Amino acid sequence: MSSIKPFLSSTIGKKVLVAVTGILFCLFLLFHLTNNLIIYTGEENFNFLVNSLEKIKPLIRVLEFALASILIVHISNSVYLTIQSKRSGSVTSLSDTKKPNAPLSSRTMFLTGSILFIFLVVHLSTFWFNFQTTDDHSAYYNMVTNSAIGFGNIFITILYLTAMVILGFHLKHGFSSALQTLGLKDTSLGKVINAVAIVFWLFVPAGFFSIAFWFGILNGGN
Repeated sequence: MSSIKPFLSSTIGKKVLVAVTGILFCLFLLFHLTNNLIIYTGEENFNFLVNSLEKIKPLIRVLEFALASILIVHISNSVYLTIQSKRSGSVTSLSDTKKPNAPLSSRTMFLTGSILFIFLVVHLSTFWFNFQTTDDHSAYYNMVTNSAIGFGNIFITILYLTAMVILGFHLKHGFSSALQTLGLKDTSLGKVINAVAIVFWLFVPAGFFSIAFWFGILNGGN
């Protein structure tokens, strides 16, 4: 135990924390998308899903606390690594900001992460907060699809569409960087994980994007 703390305080330890927490959050996004896609099956099914989750609220609260902890560790260590990188003039963060030939997704990791954090705050203050406070348990579907806090608001729709494109860029480099940090990039397992990663950096953002596009653009918030 005494050797763990110095390791986690080191640059490589912090990069490992960023990599592991990033992967854990990706697993949550996949689970979150799976639930959200139920909205395509209609109002009754979506409201039933949300009400079912309400019945296990104590467990949901524990999972939310764990998820918040994961995000705090991920964000705080990412910020620390970026600041240290700028101070030292070396590449210690997960983004290759010092390499002009690096991919765009690599050079903009801190920027895309910052934008996604702002999006997360908006998301929690609209959908999540209102889901927690409403007394109308039949309103969840309409709250998402055609309300002023959902895709009935063109500005919210555009924000979601933009954020999902940015999420794809962020996750694409994030997975590659995580594999390198964990020493798996050039291994057989790493190549398999990298191939599977397309589910997370392409299909997950595309799934969320499709919901915003379908209800906010194609159906005009209806």
